[in-house]
Amino acid sequence: MRVLVSDPAEIRSAQYQRFVQRAQLEALMADHLVDGEPYLAPNAVVLSAGEHTQLRRLTDVFARALHRAGTIVMSDSAQMVEWGFPWVAAELLAAEEPRIPLIGRLDFVCDVSGHWWLLEFNADTPSGIREAIVVDHIAHASIPAARRLQRPNVGLGRALIRAFEASVRDVSKPRRLGLLTSANELEDLAQMAFTEDLLREPLGGLGLEVVLGDADNLRATASGLSLCGRPIGALYRYVPYEAIFGTPIFAAIAEATASGRVGLLNGLFGLLLQHKGLLAWVWDHRDDPRFAEEERDAIEQHLPPTWMINDRPDDVPAEHLVAKQVFGREGAEVLFGEDITPDIWDELHRRRTYVAQQRIDVVEQEGVVWTSLGPKLQPGRATVGAYAADGEWAGYYTRFGGKIITSRAKWLATFAEKEGA
Repeated sequence: MRVLVSDPAEIRSAQYQRFVQRAQLEALMADHLVDGEPYLAPNAVVLSAGEHTQLRRLTDVFARALHRAGTIVMSDSAQMVEWGFPWVAAELLAAEEPRIPLIGRLDFVCDVSGHWWLLEFNADTPSGIREAIVVDHIAHASIPAARRLQRPNVGLGRALIRAFEASVRDVSKPRRLGLLTSANELEDLAQMAFTEDLLREPLGGLGLEVVLGDADNLRATASGLSLCGRPIGALYRYVPYEAIFGTPIFAAIAEATASGRVGLLNGLFGLLLQHKGLLAWVWDHRDDPRFAEEERDAIEQHLPPTWMINDRPDDVPAEHLVAKQVFGREGAEVLFGEDITPDIWDELHRRRTYVAQQRIDVVEQEGVVWTSLGPKLQPGRATVGAYAADGEWAGYYTRFGGKIITSRAKWLATFAEKEGA
């Protein structure tokens, strides 16, 4: 793996402005800034042909393994409560159909020896679709050095459409899919507006209307749910479950889906699949014959040892660990052992809502990113998110930043060397 552009002179201001303008218009990027700093970088991570092949395989294998693990543990309501699920959510989860997420993202990193590791699975409300489908294409067309490289994301949009088509084909009347988001979160709203545009024509061909609405536009009715005043037969939720636990919105969705009046395309099972406790369970059961041999090999070789915080081995030095909140998103509540005092470790143990994962020495590279002061060559670490649509690899979403990837990381396109190059 390498970063494509390493000379700031290769990215001129006019080129960057055209790149951002196209991204804003074509990908509905409402805001390309995060805390005043540009998010999009007209640059790319380049995978070797072998790395691309390996990550595709690992994505498929881990998607199957995590689905299998989730199917095994989901009915253990007491365990789910121990992992932080509210009791009602644990009971609803136990009654759900364990469906493969329409779209999920497995986040991989490469260590200093060139070995790839899976850090986590984002299966509840995975982000980055607009960037991966549209901005990736714009970057490939606008960076001269990219023209000799292949663009793995070329089929991502079609894969996402197929996943939705398969999920809504049997929706009974009303033939209407609701996309639920939060208008208070501009990026989430823009992501779902893009998804609505992407799905409108193909789902319309199946006789299904798509309606986008804020959580405040959702209403419980005698026949199920309505969104923006229109009855819906299916719902795709782009509001994190943690944000609505215990609210009337959660109750309305739970009642309508449990009674079969509305089909929920992404229920609590997706939240379980991205729960860090499930990674700890998978690691603890890495020799379990319920996993296929290929899955056991992938877990042993590509999943960092992970334990619930109170099960971390005494013989593993704290500085070799990373503590992660089980429901954490966007790098929230991720703490490196070398930065944690004994008092903080004690507090994490008392909370019980963290895992301890072996720290990976991620390879550091230099690449040009765009800052508020213009192009800058800076060191960083890349997290390569591999999308799985209906459980199969579909594309990439890469971010470049510090040792913890947060919302302040820069987006980079993801290209690959051609076979034999």
